[in-house]
Parts: sequence; C-alpha cells; structure tokens
Amino acid sequence: MKEQFVAKRIVNIGLIFLVAIGFSVIAGRMSGMYLDQLLGIGALTVLFMVLFAFLLIYERNRKRISHNRETDYGKIFKGFLLTAILAVIFLFLPEFTSPVMILPILMSAVGTYELAVCSSFFFCTVLEMAKGCQSYEILCCTMLLLFGFVIAHMLEDTKNKVWYLILIFAVAVLAPVLFSCFFYQEPHYDILGKAAIGAAVTDLAAAFVYPFLTKQKEAEIDNFLTDITEEDYGLLRELKKFSRQEYRHALRVSGIAEKCAYIVGADAAVCKAAGLYYRIGILDGDPMVENGVARAQNHCFPEKVTEILSEYYGIEKMPSTIESAIVQIVDG
Repeated sequence: MKEQFVAKRIVNIGLIFLVAIGFSVIAGRMSGMYLDQLLGIGALTVLFMVLFAFLLIYERNRKRISHNRETDYGKIFKGFLLTAILAVIFLFLPEFTSPVMILPILMSAVGTYELAVCSSFFFCTVLEMAKGCQSYEILCCTMLLLFGFVIAHMLEDTKNKVWYLILIFAVAVLAPVLFSCFFYQEPHYDILGKAAIGAAVTDLAAAFVYPFLTKQKEAEIDNFLTDITEEDYGLLRELKKFSRQEYRHALRVSGIAEKCAYIVGADAAVCKAAGLYYRIGILDGDPMVENGVARAQNHCFPEKVTEILSEYYGIEKMPSTIESAIVQIVDG
C-alpha cells in the first residue's frame, strides 16, 4: 500500500514538537538564560525533534510501534508528555538527585527502545544545560540513562523482575552518591537520602507503570478494532447517512464474517471490522478500492483491516489472508 500523510499522525508529531519546545523554554527561563542562549537551546531542540520525527516514521514503517504501520502516534505523544512533565519536576531537584532512569523506562513502554534513547537524551541534555553543565552530574545522568535503557529491555522478563528492581534501586542510589563524592571531594549524606527516594519512585514506575503502559501498547490494535465497530464511530455514521441500504449491508457482512471467523479459527475482530468497511470506498466513488484504502489510512485503521480493503473483490490483488477471503465470500 502506498504511504501517505495522515492528519492524525501529523497532529501528534506537531504536539510532540510543542511539548519539546515548551520544556526547553521552561528550562531556559528557570535557569535565567539570555535570549541568545534561549535561541541556541531552541535550535538544539529542533535538531533533536527532527531526529525523533524521522525515527518515529522509520520505526512505524518497520512495524516496531504496536506491530502496526497504521498507528497514529497517540500513545507515543502521551508517553512523551509524561516524560516531559517528569523532566520539568527534575528541574526543581538538587544536583545529582534527579531519577532520570525513569525516562527511558517509561518511553520504552509506550514506544521503542530507540525512541526512548532519543527522547531521554534530549530531556537530560536540556536539563543539564539548564543546571549549568557540571561535568560529574552530566556523567552521572548519562550513566543512569544507559542503565535505564538496558534495564528497560530486561523488564520484559517478568520472572526475574524482583532482581531488576533491586538493580534499579542500587544503581539509582550508588551512582549519585559516587559522582557527588568525586565532585565535592567528600561524602554528602543528604544526597544518599534524596537519591533513595528517587530510586524508590523509579522502582514503583518499573513495577507498576511500565507493565500498565506496555499492556496498553499491546492492546492498541484490539482497542481500536473495538472503537471502529461501535455504532457511533464517525466513519460508520457517515456511511449510514450516505446510504441506509449500504449501512445495513455492511452490518450483515460484518456479523456473518465474524461468525464465520469464529468457526474456522480466524481473527473475528478483524473480520468484523473489515466487513463493516469493505465497501467504504463507495463514499467517494471510483476508483473505489483506492478511495476505500485512503479512507482507512486516514483514520489509521489497523493494517490487517486496510489490507483487506485493498483486496476488494480481487480487483487490485487477490485475498492474501483467510480473513480477507472470508469477508470477500460473505460480501459476495
């Protein structure tokens, strides 16, 4: 299927840009930066975000985001916003006490590890610039990010989760204490207590927030299939308004295709959704197949559904899955 610009994706990428710029402005103003410094940090933000946007598109095309090319980046935006809010909170914390390990852990839960690395290094770069770029604090922040990135990989292994949580706590406490000792040339026990609080918060995020966000990401397609088959979904209402006969036909095809899928062990949710929208291209007329696919892509339908629409009656290509064959047979 031909790649195209989709409004939902463009809006969410734009929102991510705005969040990044907003964070940079807040960080710059809080640190008392002059106008030329603010412009410099703004340019740095644009560079990071251009990289992030290209990486976002690349990862989607590789089906690395929810295993679906047609995602709308909605969960990525929410994860980015959450990490930005945490990074703003870090601006108020004393040096060496920001629990930055939490950033890659949360972003990897909603996106991919590459996106987590890119966004986390952006927030920490701006954070350290706002705090004065002290060399030992930068090293501490980098070390915590690297550990956070590696441990985020490990958290998928739920059997050994307790050990990973212990590792998170140990690293999140020891790293700030050690680097602060290098910087001050003497131990600061108040940093130990503050780092322990940050480590506990990171552990809680890894233990509860990470699995919750991961499940939400994995359920994205199922949730969306449920949404688009609801009677009040916008595109379905448009079809009903266009033609009552077409709407009733779509409901019949959807219901029968779903039952057939259950019988033969196919994906019933995909058959149900594809049956509803199999002839959606009729809203725009000829070329009906291309217009139907374009409608599905504009609404970020799951790729399996869009693929079935592209195989309408074998005009462009023959059915490639059992779900596609079921919908075509039922519609016929």
